[in-house]
Amino acid sequence: MQTSWLATSIAFELQNTDYPNESLQRRMTAVKEDVQATEIQAVGEALASLHAGDTFATATLTTKSAYIAK
Repeated sequence: MQTSWLATSIAFELQNTDYPNESLQRRMTAVKEDVQATEIQAVGEALASLHAGDTFATATLTTKSAYIAK
């Protein structure tokens, strides 16, 4: 079987008492195939720095691949 990469997305969770349920989700869908954990961490921290009181809580990386049977 051959694997073909289709897409990668990242869901970032920011926490702040200003948000309902003290949590806000932001999703990025145009993510390169070989994204590194350090790059994800840097983006999460950058997003948190845009709003006073935000903290970067988690990031969920989702990759879609197609498995081609031949």
